[in-house]
Amino acid sequence: LVLLWSGWLQVKLGYAAHEQAKSEGQWSKLEKDFKTVTENLQKTAEIESKLAALNQLATNRFLWGTPLSALQHVMIGNIQVTRIKTSQSYSLTEEVKPKTGDDGKTTPGKPPTSTEKILLTITAKDFGSPPGLQVNQFKESIAAFSYFKEQLKRKDGVRLTELSAPQTDPAEPGKPFVLLTLDCIYPEKTRSR
Repeated sequence: LVLLWSGWLQVKLGYAAHEQAKSEGQWSKLEKDFKTVTENLQKTAEIESKLAALNQLATNRFLWGTPLSALQHVMIGNIQVTRIKTSQSYSLTEEVKPKTGDDGKTTPGKPPTSTEKILLTITAKDFGSPPGLQVNQFKESIAAFSYFKEQLKRKDGVRLTELSAPQTDPAEPGKPFVLLTLDCIYPEKTRSR
């Protein structure tokens, strides 16, 4: 009876080993597909992240039409704008990967970022009487206009960077003027990539 029971257990053990080998074969086939699907999901997530970042950059990009339109409304008296220069630059900061020190403490990493810097430079002539009298009024007119008040840096958003001595216009010698340059400084915007 013990021999029969022992034989029965050996048959069951053989059948279980056969089932295990069959299951492992199926798993090895599925494991290849699983790894491929997992890699594809990671690539898809990375692409979607980049697409979202591009979409955010496209929808939040700086459009020059609004500031140029606003500039029309701040013009005063004898100020003549001779040049408008815009500067839009980006500085990139690389990713900092998390680090584990010798003591086992992990320093968290930082994602890569890009910082947008925007500057609007206005060069103008003040033909007022006397020349240069309306420079501060023009600067204050820009700083007080609603668009510029909302968009520029809160402190020192409009800065007088250059003011020449009175000079005469070669085209109109009877009209002296002062050449001035104003910088409209927008706050920096940092975005994660």
